[in-house]
Amino acid sequence: MIMRLFFLASAALFLISLSGCAPSTRVILLDSGETKNAVVVKTDAGEQVLDQQNTYTVISSATQKPTQTKTIKPQELEQQYGKFIRSAPKPPRKFILYFEPGSTTVTDTSKKLFSEIEKAIQERIPCDVNIIGHADRTGSKEYNIKLSLQRARKVRAWLQQLNVDLNNVSVESYGEEDPLFPTADGVAEPRNRRVEMLIR
Repeated sequence: MIMRLFFLASAALFLISLSGCAPSTRVILLDSGETKNAVVVKTDAGEQVLDQQNTYTVISSATQKPTQTKTIKPQELEQQYGKFIRSAPKPPRKFILYFEPGSTTVTDTSKKLFSEIEKAIQERIPCDVNIIGHADRTGSKEYNIKLSLQRARKVRAWLQQLNVDLNNVSVESYGEEDPLFPTADGVAEPRNRRVEMLIR
């Protein structure tokens, strides 16, 4: 039996291709530890939806419908695939840091995320970090582009102080153009004054 393992970290999904008398592929949806995931497995004959952690379906051929979903017990998962799962890259982590009005000062609540962010980076070294600055709609568009860039650069400066091995750190500024909560012009919205960090 030949086994090939493919990981799709963002969906906490992996596929086991088994080659023997009748080649088949087992698709397992793992627990990502964060938001709920769902995967649709399709063939020419039909589809199955995996939307519960540690469930799987088997594909025998492109002309047969995937099997009914089944649950794989944690012990069985560890015994059969634990080594492969642990060898896979960790899924990306996303963090949102919020800022005080009109400034590059991170709110006290968001400062509490720093240790968790540092841990996520350490677990993925070497990794890429994407930092995107945002602003609410107080001030002009030009001002908000500059302010959100300053916020993103402030976070990058904090990262540099950690002295960790990073493949790449990118910094972007969206200003007021990509709000989490759309508002009218001139409205102060704390949830839009933010920096989003994607660590992968």
